[in-house]
Amino acid sequence: MAHPKNRKSKSKTRKRRNSKKLEIINLYKDKLSKQFHVYHRGLLIDKTIYYKGRVFKRKTIS
Repeated sequence: MAHPKNRKSKSKTRKRRNSKKLEIINLYKDKLSKQFHVYHRGLLIDKTIYYKGRVFKRKTIS
């Protein structure tokens, strides 16, 4: 297992970890439902999955 030769201070570690930021997720507004959701993902509304503004799959009750 690797061990550091010298101890790193808390501030050095926190500065390094602080440089990583969260990315903004690209959202778009669906044409039919007028709801925002993530690109390339289906949108589930009332047991129906919509993709690119069209019905992709309807869930049936069994």
